[in-house]
Amino acid sequence: MNIEKLQDKCRGALVGGAVGDALGYEVEFMNLSSIRKKFGEKGITRYVLHDGVARFSDDTQMTLFTLEGYMNGIIDTKAGKPDEILPYIRKAYLNWYKTQTEQPAPQPDSWLSHVRELWSRRAPGMTCMDALNNVANGTDVRNNSKGCGGVMRVAPIGIFNAVHSNLYKYEDTAHLAGWAAEITHKHSVSTLASALLATTVENCIHDETVDRLTFSWIVDGGLTMMARYFPGHDEELFRFSRLIHRAMELGQDSTPETAAIRELGEGWVGDEAIAIAIFSVMRHIESFENCIVCAVNHDGDSDSTGAIAGNIIGAILGYSAIPSYYLESLEIEPVLVSAADDLCADVKIPEVNRRIGIRYVEHQPMGVDKQFLI
Repeated sequence: MNIEKLQDKCRGALVGGAVGDALGYEVEFMNLSSIRKKFGEKGITRYVLHDGVARFSDDTQMTLFTLEGYMNGIIDTKAGKPDEILPYIRKAYLNWYKTQTEQPAPQPDSWLSHVRELWSRRAPGMTCMDALNNVANGTDVRNNSKGCGGVMRVAPIGIFNAVHSNLYKYEDTAHLAGWAAEITHKHSVSTLASALLATTVENCIHDETVDRLTFSWIVDGGLTMMARYFPGHDEELFRFSRLIHRAMELGQDSTPETAAIRELGEGWVGDEAIAIAIFSVMRHIESFENCIVCAVNHDGDSDSTGAIAGNIIGAILGYSAIPSYYLESLEIEPVLVSAADDLCADVKIPEVNRRIGIRYVEHQPMGVDKQFLI
């Protein structure tokens, strides 16, 4: 695959997630009948703009902070092992937590903290907030949450590892994504869903062309490997795998979308969220728009299911397949593109290229206008 195609797919995975998030964020707390009453029988298909901008939720905010933490870890550890990089992701989440609880102020170890829009509070998940409050205060995180707040933020791990497979193996992607989710969500289902998303994104970027058969192989292969990567959760993995396989079956049959999604759940928890996303991708694997419209129009957590579906379909079809009307008004879209390009850029080990990672406060990333900065 040439570098232009690879970059297009990396951009697609990151920006696509933000597009799905922004489309779904407007209807996150509405049921389907209310969505259709307001937007028509097809539901919401275009952004609702606020001051000319399509705003995304905490899902994309945390995705960007995952990216920054990962890249800071790559730089400082010279592409160290996943367990060496995990503390950098944890620190990045604490920086995100500050954006939700404090007044805007650039942080010395976070370029993202210089971006004004990322200090907006966008209905952050209470599990994430409570857990990070514990982390900030040096106390243990104790919950049994399988909420979707873990899975919706880990796509950058799969994007980077797809490009840099010489540095990290498939199992590294699964482990780091699962562990990153465990920082806030302690239920094994959240871990499994997060690992599956990151490995799915990685493989969808790897393969130049992904059709329904290839996609089913990618997802099924990921499920098969989970038992090895996260042993001791056989019962949870069995139920999780059954739900994901059902999502793929529904994606290929004639069951109406509304009925199919209702069978899979509402997406508030990790397994249901990724199941709805996988269904939407399988049903509409050739159309970015149809995929995310399907993923957000239901009774549940529309922004998270839209974000996850956008990550996957973007990795398959690329940035060039995202309609211009979804890009033109998207909040801080140039920052998202620049961040995706950082993930795709060259890394030289042992002397890591300092151009990598968007923490370099002293430089302005290409394509990022100063209008976005504090």
